Amino acid sequence: MKTDISGSTSRFRELLTADLQALLGEHRALLARRAAEHGGRIIKPAGDGYWLEFLSVTGAAKAAIAVQEDLQLTQVNRGHDRLSIRIVIALGDIAVQDDDFIGDVFALVTRVEALTPPDEIYLTAGARLALTSAEIQTALVESFALKGFVEPMPIYRIEQRHRTRVIPEIYILFLDLHGFGKIMDAGPVAKIERILDMLDGVTYGTAQEFGGTVRFNLGDSYCITFADAAQAMAGAERSIRKWEAIRPEEQFDCTIGIGLHRGTLYAFRSFLYGRDVWVASQLQSASSKLLTSEENGIFVTDAVRSALFGTPWHNRLQPVELQPLLRPQLVGIGAYRLCEVALDNELHDPL
Repeated sequence: MKTDISGSTSRFRELLTADLQALLGEHRALLARRAAEHGGRIIKPAGDGYWLEFLSVTGAAKAAIAVQEDLQLTQVNRGHDRLSIRIVIALGDIAVQDDDFIGDVFALVTRVEALTPPDEIYLTAGARLALTSAEIQTALVESFALKGFVEPMPIYRIEQRHRTRVIPEIYILFLDLHGFGKIMDAGPVAKIERILDMLDGVTYGTAQEFGGTVRFNLGDSYCITFADAAQAMAGAERSIRKWEAIRPEEQFDCTIGIGLHRGTLYAFRSFLYGRDVWVASQLQSASSKLLTSEENGIFVTDAVRSALFGTPWHNRLQPVELQPLLRPQLVGIGAYRLCEVALDNELHDPL
């Protein structure tokens, strides 16, 4: 299996070296993890792509589908910034000579890769014959005359059957800037861009540090998910701490409000939905009424508080009234505010 990032030259030219290294590191980790789940491994880097080997074509196909789904699910609303890759799967023998891999299959994959569109998975005819058709559906693209091969080669694509993925017991965090609307109305544009750039760095940096995933963002609002309650709370506090360190230097007159809820996330292709996503969003929105213009705030539901029992955060959560008639989605849901948020150099973090 061969992967390649689409449009990488122009995309990477705009990134700082540290950002580029982080992006490529995360991408390699994703490929290695999904390959291992299906009996595969990375055998050779190739620029911004990789060669991988698998015990079966079906395993390679399942790994390829999982990678493409992950890239769609974790990059919602990224527009032209979304990372997209092309994948080619072939079946054949390889040999090792002078620490390099050789064989006709490498030449064939390279030719097919040039034909493969972004977000697609293409197969050679040999690979398709070895595929378990009951599990993986394919369709003929067409036969291509490829350089170095006498006969036209039929090439197939994997029909990615998009289905709703259910992610239970996930911690859904909504983050939003308070006071950004006034700044946006007053301008100037350069200051608005600076705020958004700094917030983006804080959000993605925190998500990476605490194992979170940025699901989508809209302007100054972000949705991040965590698998663990303690990581989610540590990430929430770290976001506020970082922002408070930036505000005086940049003279940003806006603060951060966070709503955190535990529930189930549903994903269909790049669409996210579910009642619990809405609850987290409404919690963040409703809690903003309780904050002054100079206050940050972290608010959680009772589902999150119960998961934090036995941690230092549990006793710092104080009940609040959110006027549920104004937010019907929050009726019957207990809400709590985290008190004494640590903003000094010694962040309270038991991880």
